[in-house]
Amino acid sequence: MSKQGDITSFFKPVSKLPQSTQPIASRTEASSTPPPPSPSPPPALVTSSPPAPTATVRDPNTVIRASDDEDDDDLGSDDDFPELFARPARSCRPVQAPEKERSVYATPNAKRRVIEFHSSPLTINTRHKFDMKALVKHAAADNALEESEQRTAALLAQESPTAHCGVPAKGAHASLHDAMLDVLSDPEGSQDEGNRGRLLRAVKRTEASVGRKEWYFFDRQGPTNDSAEMEIRRTFPKAKATGVWAFLGQEQHRSEVFEDGLPYNVQCRMQNLPDEIFQWVLDEAPRAKSRKLRDEYVRLLGVCPDQIRRLLDDKAILELFQNLGASERALSTGAAPPSGSLEEGAPYPEHDRVRLETVLRVLSTSAHALGIGALTRTTAILLRLGIDNLVREDQAVAAEYQDALHRIVMAVPWRLWDNFCGDVSESLYSFTQDATLRWNAVSSIPLLHSRLVELRRRLALVFVFDDPRRAFSPPDATFSIRSIIDRLDQADEFVVDRTNTDYFELLALSEMLSVAVGDGSPPVGDVGPEVIKQFNREVDELSQRIKHMWSNIHEQGAAYMSRLEVRVQLRDFERKLQHVVRTRPPPKEDIFGLNTTEDDIQRPKQQQFMRRFFEKKTPPRTS
Repeated sequence: MSKQGDITSFFKPVSKLPQSTQPIASRTEASSTPPPPSPSPPPALVTSSPPAPTATVRDPNTVIRASDDEDDDDLGSDDDFPELFARPARSCRPVQAPEKERSVYATPNAKRRVIEFHSSPLTINTRHKFDMKALVKHAAADNALEESEQRTAALLAQESPTAHCGVPAKGAHASLHDAMLDVLSDPEGSQDEGNRGRLLRAVKRTEASVGRKEWYFFDRQGPTNDSAEMEIRRTFPKAKATGVWAFLGQEQHRSEVFEDGLPYNVQCRMQNLPDEIFQWVLDEAPRAKSRKLRDEYVRLLGVCPDQIRRLLDDKAILELFQNLGASERALSTGAAPPSGSLEEGAPYPEHDRVRLETVLRVLSTSAHALGIGALTRTTAILLRLGIDNLVREDQAVAAEYQDALHRIVMAVPWRLWDNFCGDVSESLYSFTQDATLRWNAVSSIPLLHSRLVELRRRLALVFVFDDPRRAFSPPDATFSIRSIIDRLDQADEFVVDRTNTDYFELLALSEMLSVAVGDGSPPVGDVGPEVIKQFNREVDELSQRIKHMWSNIHEQGAAYMSRLEVRVQLRDFERKLQHVVRTRPPPKEDIFGLNTTEDDIQRPKQQQFMRRFFEKKTPPRTS
């Protein structure tokens, strides 16, 4: 044991020989002077190879150098430690210059070294995450996916060559299925003809290529913004701006005068607005860019009842919608072309929607002074506009549309109400035969007044019974529950077939059937109980027919959403019949499955059964 020294000698720096920055493993193999041997070093630690993964057992009697129990001043240098983490020598690595000796108390400089770590000293990861073959394969897959997306976009963008040639829709669906097969097929052509046939049948069974029928009131390929700016406008009749209207002769401040409301106040007092100025304001109202100016134009037209009655006739109303860009088929008096296909239509530009809102406001404010012919023609045009989804998707247009219908219907005299409903129904009946488009028009009528509710029901009865003459009479005179039951038995449109049923059409028919039934027209007045019982029995029979219809519709997932919609609609209609149309709630069933009605023929049998049950003699008790 060494001699005991001063405690300060423990903290004195030990001089070291200059060492090379060569790796430890290389220094161990290349140096001729081995490091001073440590006392009793283990044989497994002197070698430069990595230690074995097996655990070593330490001798409990081994003395550890420089421990607290020893008085040895010579603590040794770094070279005394064994090479525990030595690496294999790399002859290609250049030898770096020896580091300069620095003071022990100096702040060490930061060193940036690139050190590779592996999960274990025994394993060397030589495999890459991606090799060139994998990268080439991924690039080819991306190119194939991009090409398939381009083919799909081209198929959706191009117009079908048979759309206007009278070819049945079945051929169009077949070509679409073939196009889907080309997109869905493997680029390498690994699918044989049998697999392609099965894929084609699977696509036909789903609704991937079937959509709801749509129809557009306006033409999408209408005038552009540049051509709309250059459209010919009516010039202001300066010659008629005389007398109290002389202030409108100055073109420089004419817009400001209208925005201030001066013409409106003059017309309210004088009621002598010239016809030429009225026509000019009617033509300029949809084209004005300022919202305040449009509002004043509309307000001025509303206080001109004499001009409205004489000048705003059928021809003027047609010109209003023609200036908006309405298609010829929308304004024609005859039948429309084959509808239901995806025609070139919406979406419409924003400025066209603003102009449509202005025209609807003009019709609303002038409805009180329109003649019966103009009211009928306006309602027929608005119902055709209701087929377009624009009145359901745009909230601003929908609000103006419903307000216009409400005011026009309220302006019809009562003595002409039946003829008005009949003419409007005949116009819409001859316009299209598709139940989906007909339901769009019926559903666009708001429930704001009893007249609108009655008009909805008359139209629904016309479409359900396929008879336009029913609209000329009140619904109570042409409707009965028994007539609905007979119609369901005779019409093939209400037969549910798993292979040939068009569920979109069936959904529209079921919606119109619910509107046609309405409240059921129950017997009113001083009627006997037998009449009420007969009415309830007919409602129960109709309810069973509806239940039989929706029970035959099987849900087959999200790919057949139309089936689910029809099923839900028919179930709601059945509940409506039981809890709304019926004069009293449906009878509840007791524990025996019998209805608890007083006139039930099964009740005596039930009472007799319970009487025999209680008359059974119980055995005497034994004490």
